[in-house]
Amino acid sequence: MKLLAKVFSVLLHPLFLLNFGLFAVLKYHPYFVSKFYDTHFYSISLFIAINTLVMPMLSMYLLKRFKFIDDFAISNPKQRLMPYGIVAVLLSFTCYQLYKNEIHGLPIAFMIATVLCVVFNILLNMKFKVSSHAIASGGLVALFLFLTVIKHLSVFNGLLIGSVLLAGISGWSRLELKAHSEAQIYIGFLSGLTIVLITLSIA
Repeated sequence: MKLLAKVFSVLLHPLFLLNFGLFAVLKYHPYFVSKFYDTHFYSISLFIAINTLVMPMLSMYLLKRFKFIDDFAISNPKQRLMPYGIVAVLLSFTCYQLYKNEIHGLPIAFMIATVLCVVFNILLNMKFKVSSHAIASGGLVALFLFLTVIKHLSVFNGLLIGSVLLAGISGWSRLELKAHSEAQIYIGFLSGLTIVLITLSIA
């Protein structure tokens, strides 16, 4: 079971969930479906993936290489300030570039909410270890909850159900690996859910 938990822990990494949420909005939201051609969608998706997946992973490798962090999971909360700060800067840069290229609305709001989640995670980890996986899964559920319940876009119903299932699997994997306590999972999930819902509602 631990091997399965490790696989899910990697597949449901916060950065993967962020990209999944962004790609789902750009691909299935009626406004963006009518706005973009497929080539435009793929070029934007590639830009987002490079800045929010490739660059953070390269940064983590370099931090590990030069011993700023002990492991790629950053299991020591005291070592999370620098890598999480780098992620926050990369996300902010990506958000700014998307805005400059006239991609406004929900994708920008979701990225701003994600940056807020990262900053909240940094501040919270100064006193209390919390699950980054749970924050990310809570944020993803909040995104599809906002789209289905508040915006009444039925095209996202299946993704809402799927995100809830993924959140459960993510929480189970972190508990199975003994990476977090139940309290750290619940606090993380509720934090991500709350921050993203509030940000999307007022954006």
